[in-house]
Amino acid sequence: MELRNIKSFIKVAEFENFSKAAEVLGYAQSTITLQIQQLEQELGVNLFDRIGKRVLLSEKGRAFLSYANDMVQLEAEAIETVSENTTPTGTLRIGTIESIASSFLPLLLEEYLKKCPQVHLDIVIGVTLELYDQLEKGNLDIIFLADRPAYHPTLKTVFSRPVAVPFIASAEHPLANQKNVPPERLTEETILLTEKNNNYRQIFDELAIQHGASFHHTQEISSFAIILHFLQKKMGISFLPKYATLPILQEKNLALFTVAGFEIKMDLLIFYHRQKWVTPAMKYFTETAEEFFSPSAESET
Repeated sequence: MELRNIKSFIKVAEFENFSKAAEVLGYAQSTITLQIQQLEQELGVNLFDRIGKRVLLSEKGRAFLSYANDMVQLEAEAIETVSENTTPTGTLRIGTIESIASSFLPLLLEEYLKKCPQVHLDIVIGVTLELYDQLEKGNLDIIFLADRPAYHPTLKTVFSRPVAVPFIASAEHPLANQKNVPPERLTEETILLTEKNNNYRQIFDELAIQHGASFHHTQEISSFAIILHFLQKKMGISFLPKYATLPILQEKNLALFTVAGFEIKMDLLIFYHRQKWVTPAMKYFTETAEEFFSPSAESET
């Protein structure tokens, strides 16, 4: 059983498309087709159901995928173990959310690549539930999120830092720097909301229900850049992780305020799968995050 055929199988399963898998792996589509056919002949089963242009894992294909990921992981572990090169190599697949990717992550990755210049980064930006799912499937090595701490039976938390999610407005807004604003006061404002599947948006909605607050003037925006632009133009108020707004706060273009009974708490979290071998590239990334968020820097986020 050829490992290259197994790797092609994993990519076809990920993209549900032979052409896309071939493009990513640098093969002709006919090569991918032949590799999957060889693998199916060796196993004596159909690994995919062909439905139009999509190829979906069959029941046997879903069962084999777990073994396929284990075999590829074992290959990487063996190479790393016997190699005389102590510098981390290979690909590190990181999944994260937009607020992290658009704020401090570039600086953290810059520090990481100084230590691990031979590592190839594959950064995936998505929503939290999708990233958990991709980590479970073995399509990501690490996910870096802002979420409420929770126990995940198949995932291990290797990094955790509390992060504030304050209310924020233009520095010239009447609510700027005020304390314990009554929730009903927010009904007079346009609230710039993140998408509904965002974790701290969910906490805000839960708190609104608890306080019986109903907000009719809202804009739902999935882009942090747009929310920050609207805030600076005094086109509404919002609540965002402090790390995402810190540079603008330091420039004094935006200001924080608090709302009575609306305290939103999150943690910055790094996870990997409990059954996954921790590669040197993964280990160095966690260590870099620990250094990046040292106690001296923690207060800033």
